[in-house]
Amino acid sequence: MLGGRTGTGRNRPSGRGLLPERVDAVLFDMDGTLLDTLSAWYAAAEQLWGTAFANRDIAEVDGGTVADVVDLYRRDHPEADPDTTAERLVDLIDANLAGNTEPMPGANDLMRRLAGRVPIAVASNSPTRLVRAGLASQGWLELVDTTVGADEVAAGKPAPDPYRTVAERLGADPTRCVVVEDSVFGLRAGLAVGAWVLTVGNTVQGQGNLWVPGLDDERVASWQPNR
Repeated sequence: MLGGRTGTGRNRPSGRGLLPERVDAVLFDMDGTLLDTLSAWYAAAEQLWGTAFANRDIAEVDGGTVADVVDLYRRDHPEADPDTTAERLVDLIDANLAGNTEPMPGANDLMRRLAGRVPIAVASNSPTRLVRAGLASQGWLELVDTTVGADEVAAGKPAPDPYRTVAERLGADPTRCVVVEDSVFGLRAGLAVGAWVLTVGNTVQGQGNLWVPGLDDERVASWQPNR
C-alpha cells in the first residue's frame, strides 16, 4: 500500500494524516464521491418498487450495482425478468439525473487541479452509460484518462475488478494509486487492490488510510500530488 512501504519514500504519505505526494494515479468512485447522484438512485428504486425504499434496503445496496438493486427487487417480485428490470431501472435513474446532477463539495476543484498533474480515472458501480453522462454533465469527461462502469468488468465493487481494470488501462501499479471512495463496497475494492484509500463522508467515517468529511477538507484542497 502507498503508506506501507519504506525506502525510497516514493509511496509514503507526506506527513501524518496527509495524502501521498507521489502517486501513479488517482482512481475515483463517482456516485456520492464526485457527484451527488444517490438521491436519483433512491428515487428510481422507489419508482421501481412503487413504494418508499426502506432504510434497511438502502443500507444493503449502498454503493452497489444495478444488478444488486435488481436482485433485491426480485426478492419481492420473483417473477420479474432481470434484464428488463435492469433496463427499466437504468432508464429511471437516467431520467432522475437529467439536469439535476451536482458535484459534491470540493469535487470540481479537485478534478481540475489533478488533471494534467497525474493520471486520473473513474471506476464506478454505475453502468458506463451513466458514468460518462455524469462526468460530461460537469465538463469532466475530457479531464479523466479512462473510465470503467460495472458493465465492463466481471464483478463490481466490492470486488477489486473496477480498480484493477482502470489501473491496468493507465499502466499504473494499483499499490501506488490513491482510491477515493464514499462507500464500504468501494473501500473494500480499493483495499483489495492494495491502493491507498481516501474515504469521504459519514458512511465510511474513520475507515481507510485517511478519512475526511468532504473533498473540500483542507487536507484535500491543498493536495498537489505528482507522479
